[in-house]
Amino acid sequence: MKRLIKIFTFIILSVFATNVAAQDFLLKDKSGIGPRIGYYKAPDATDGTMFIGAQTRFRGDIIGLELAAEYRGEQSYNVTGGEIKVKQIPLTSSLLLFVPIAPNFQPYGIAGLGAYYSFYDYDGAFTSGEDAEVNLGYHLGFGLDLPLNESAALNIDYRYLFLDGNNDDFGEKEYSGNAITGGLTFYF
Repeated sequence: MKRLIKIFTFIILSVFATNVAAQDFLLKDKSGIGPRIGYYKAPDATDGTMFIGAQTRFRGDIIGLELAAEYRGEQSYNVTGGEIKVKQIPLTSSLLLFVPIAPNFQPYGIAGLGAYYSFYDYDGAFTSGEDAEVNLGYHLGFGLDLPLNESAALNIDYRYLFLDGNNDDFGEKEYSGNAITGGLTFYF
C-alpha cells in the first residue's frame, strides 16, 4: 500500500512539474481531423474484423471531444441452424480526459456513446435473409496521444464496447467487445 501511495504521489508531482516546465503543450486548444484504423472482436464472433474510418478531435489542456465514423467489416456468428454475418457502421461521440505528463506523451481516458448501424445477413438450413437495425451502445477505455509536431498527432487507444445484440429474428448475441484503434489527427 505504501508503495502504491509513493507511485501515485510521484505521478501527481510529475504532472505538475511538467505542466510548470512546459507551460504550453503542443496540442492545446486545437481542432483536427484524420483517418483511423483498428481491430474489433466480439466474444461470440468466430473471428474479429478490421475497420477503417475518420475522426475529428477538439482538444483543450485536459478535456477533449472526439467524433468518429467507421466501417467495420464482416463478423460471423454461429446460431441454431445457420450463421449470421454482421457488418456495422458506428457513429460515436467520446469525451477524452487527458493527463498531460509531457509534451510528447499524453495518456487519456475515454468514455462515450454511439449509434451502431448493424446489417445482418442470415444463411440457414431452411431460410436466408437480410436485416438491419440501429443499436445504441457506450464505450470506456484509455489511450495515448503522441504529438508528432505542432499540427499532427498519432493516437492509439483501447476501448471496450458495451453493445447488446438483441435481434428477435437471430436470437440474442453478444456484440460487446474489444476495439483497438490507431489514428492520425491533423490539427489546425
